Amino acid sequence: MKTSLLLSVVFGLAFSGARAANPQPAAPAVNTKVYTLFLSRGYGGAGEPPQAPLTNQELLSRLQSECEGMEFITRDLSSSRISHEEIENDLRNRTDIDGVLIIGTTRHYTLAFTGRPTIVVYNLFEWMNIPYQLYSTGAERESVLTGGPVYTNARILTAQLDRRRVCSAAKGEAMFKDLVYKIKLIQVIQRLKASRILVVSPHETLAAVDYQGDVQKRFPKDYNDRYIGELKASLGVELAIVKPQEFYQAYQEASVKDAEAAAQPWIDQAREVTAAKSEIVKTARAYLAFEALREKYHCNAVSTHLRSLSASGGLPDAFWPGLGLECGFKVRGIQAVCQNYPNIVVAQLMGYFLTGRPSMLGDLMIDTENSVDILTHCGAPINPYGDERRVPYSIKTHAESPVKNTQQPGSSTGLQVEWPAGETVTFWKVYVLHRKIGVHTGRIVDGHSLYKNLDDIMCRTKLVAEVDAAKVQKHFSPDEYGIHRNATLGDLRQQIKDLAVLIGFQVVEEDR
Repeated sequence: MKTSLLLSVVFGLAFSGARAANPQPAAPAVNTKVYTLFLSRGYGGAGEPPQAPLTNQELLSRLQSECEGMEFITRDLSSSRISHEEIENDLRNRTDIDGVLIIGTTRHYTLAFTGRPTIVVYNLFEWMNIPYQLYSTGAERESVLTGGPVYTNARILTAQLDRRRVCSAAKGEAMFKDLVYKIKLIQVIQRLKASRILVVSPHETLAAVDYQGDVQKRFPKDYNDRYIGELKASLGVELAIVKPQEFYQAYQEASVKDAEAAAQPWIDQAREVTAAKSEIVKTARAYLAFEALREKYHCNAVSTHLRSLSASGGLPDAFWPGLGLECGFKVRGIQAVCQNYPNIVVAQLMGYFLTGRPSMLGDLMIDTENSVDILTHCGAPINPYGDERRVPYSIKTHAESPVKNTQQPGSSTGLQVEWPAGETVTFWKVYVLHRKIGVHTGRIVDGHSLYKNLDDIMCRTKLVAEVDAAKVQKHFSPDEYGIHRNATLGDLRQQIKDLAVLIGFQVVEEDR
């Protein structure tokens, strides 16, 4: 496959930003359409009717208020004569639906098996005819009743509501918030489908440096084509693959004055700066070049493995882009990685769409004696909380530079970021070809308490976290899953598991 490949344009992308020192953030403009079925008034059966139930219209109004950018295409079977069969035909034939929301009990289970992300809601104290096991596993194993349809494409989450208002107000509100959270997962999926990743790398093969296992093995000849096809088919994400020569030209066109203006806040906010200012400005100028290409190809994420500012490859032009990606792109909500690993970029997009937080790419090392993960790289987000807070960071030379710890041209830049000890962190990665997501969680610790001279070892940034290392290690397989991982602040395990259900991926909990 040629590296000049540019895949087709995604519908409805709306990006802003100029080639200036502080371009504006970019995000796909998404209108998510949810086919919404009200199967009852929210209650039923024997006994007295509720005094003041949450009506279908009230519930719909609350959902519309809470779910910005979402359109609820409503069918109310409690107030119309439309049949389940008509609904099934409508769902089967429509192509403009992003997800399905079924509120109430039905014995027409096929309504939930459309292949679209689906949420089924149980109204408390209705008859419970909901097949939770079938919805969660996609299969019946010991059904007494026989015949009927074959169920396929289970992408179903379930929720519960107190439509009678018989629980405490706090419990009722918790149920509603859980439903809103699950509905918004459909929006996350749509934002993924509207995503394009700018890829600029000298390597012909995607993720060429990630799979570092048996030296006798090779990438399949059709790897790039298979990966790109599966990425599009499963998640809707596209790659815009651009030749390095186009970056070199964009770098030459980038303004030095604008680069100096972009670099100054990075310098001012740093706890320590030992890299040469000229190298920092070079990195900022490269960041502006990537921004120009990102804008040109309508991308909302960046993946690059470039290590030179020109085709010469000479030491004076050597650079590592991490500082610009972390301090330039990620503080604007644009996910970017300094090595070309689409599986990592997809995870970073997912993490950002789920939580608003950027993530760290790193090489994963597992220490079973100290029961920790060590994630190391020459950079990490300086805004891991996803808001205005900044963690301490230093701008140093890059650990891989042959003239590191000097002020010479080519010493480049590397970020040493101090992650907050005591916080929960999620280690994870999306495996597109396997349709899997690997995940485990831990608690960040001060690595200096475990290791001597830690700052001098390997890359500049080390994220060290207590995990069940022995269990995690048993899942580690470079030829299957690569040697790099993603780290996001907070416990994302359940969100990842819920999202995986709706996209049809399997989750591997590596510490269980």
